Amino acid sequence: MKKIIIVALASLALVACQNKQKNNAQALSDSAAALQPTADRFPVMKVDTQFVDLGTITEGDSVFHTYKFRNTGNMPLVISNVSTSCGCTTPSYSTEPVMPGDQGFIKVKFNSKNKEGKVNKTITAYANTTPSDNTFSFKVEVIKR
Repeated sequence: MKKIIIVALASLALVACQNKQKNNAQALSDSAAALQPTADRFPVMKVDTQFVDLGTITEGDSVFHTYKFRNTGNMPLVISNVSTSCGCTTPSYSTEPVMPGDQGFIKVKFNSKNKEGKVNKTITAYANTTPSDNTFSFKVEVIKR
C-alpha cells in the first residue's frame, strides 16, 4: 500500500511539474510573440546622434560614449544583441524593454591599446525593429605614446 501511495504522489508531482513547464514555455512564447512587430504595431529606435567624433586620445587610453535613443514607436523595443566591428570596442546596453516614448542607451568603451592613427568603429544593435539592425559609429584619432 505504501508503494502505491508513493508511486501515486510521484506521478502527481511529475505531471504538475510538466504542466508548470508547459505553462512557463507558453508564457515565454506569448511574450515573444507580443514583441514581434506587425504592420500597425512596431518599435522605432530614434538615436540622438548616430555618428560621433571622440577627438584625440593617447595610445593605451580608453574612451567611453553613450548613444541615447528614444523608442518613438508604439510597442516595446527590445535589444537582443549589440555587436562591434572589433574586440577593442566593448558595448553595454538597455536590457529591459524600452517602452514607447521612453529612452534607452548603448554605451561603448573603446580601448586604444595597440592602435594608432585615425580609427573608425561601427556598433550594431539588433532589436525587434524593422529592419532589425541599427547602426552607430564613431571616429577617434589615436596618437603614439
